[in-house]
Amino acid sequence: MKHSGIAIVLVLTFWGILTPSISSCKKESSSQPQDTTKPVDTTNQATYMEKMFELYVLNSANIITLAVDSAGNNITPQYQDEVIYLRKNTYYDGPLEIFTGGTKYTGTWKSNSDYSTLELKIAGRPEFAFFESPWRFTYKSLTLLKLAPIQNPGQKALHLQKK
Repeated sequence: MKHSGIAIVLVLTFWGILTPSISSCKKESSSQPQDTTKPVDTTNQATYMEKMFELYVLNSANIITLAVDSAGNNITPQYQDEVIYLRKNTYYDGPLEIFTGGTKYTGTWKSNSDYSTLELKIAGRPEFAFFESPWRFTYKSLTLLKLAPIQNPGQKALHLQKK
């Protein structure tokens, strides 16, 4: 009993000496100004949806498995040799690349904050006009994206499958 009382006194004494010295230790802040000319890396601050969009959509090769025009005509064969990439500028926009017939065509893509819509802009071939309407996602999986125009007066649809 005598030894445990001494141990308690020693622990309390040690705690009393150590606590003030720990709280008075502060890390000095860096006096260097932040470089605002470089984009801030927000990778570690990305939301779950941003991370998933980057992991499964951005920079992935996609092929068109279905293209239907507003009249309901299946025009998929026009796009059978195309490979489409959405490249990252931010989590919500960036370059659009389409490789077809050995040629690379570049445009842009843009999405909204909840990834429910997608806008594609690209020129270079007449059949690229098909992509020019604002799209909404009707289905998303790890390997397949199904889209329809936001304003869809007909049966227009686009399916992109991860290659």
